[in-house]
Amino acid sequence: MTNLLDRIGFHVDDITDVTAFIAEVRDFAARGVEVPHMWAVAAGPDDPTHDDHLELEFGISTQPGTGALTFGTGDTIYVPAHGTNDDDVDYQLGGAHPGGFPPRAEVPLEDVFAALEQFVRTGQRPTVIEWTTV
Repeated sequence: MTNLLDRIGFHVDDITDVTAFIAEVRDFAARGVEVPHMWAVAAGPDDPTHDDHLELEFGISTQPGTGALTFGTGDTIYVPAHGTNDDDVDYQLGGAHPGGFPPRAEVPLEDVFAALEQFVRTGQRPTVIEWTTV
């Protein structure tokens, strides 16, 4: 298993046991956080400027049952159509580095888990979420 606090990002090709990874994220969220945490998961080429590079950012809020999501490809950033925050929200990459999410990125935590699992398994934009551009 990977210690989430040791990382700010992952590549889907490096997550060999998806079930264990999702379980670790769920366990981390269940313990609660004192500062909002976020991570990025990439698919495709490692170079973020490459047209085929995809990235899902996910977060765990200090508010129980709340998380955040964005999906990026090229210059386009997507947020969940049902996101609830009206303003930018501060999160910390790996719990230690400044980061954040745009308006409409916060959603129920179960939606975060579902989108994360689908992205890690497929390397494609999750279809369990209806997305809209930022």
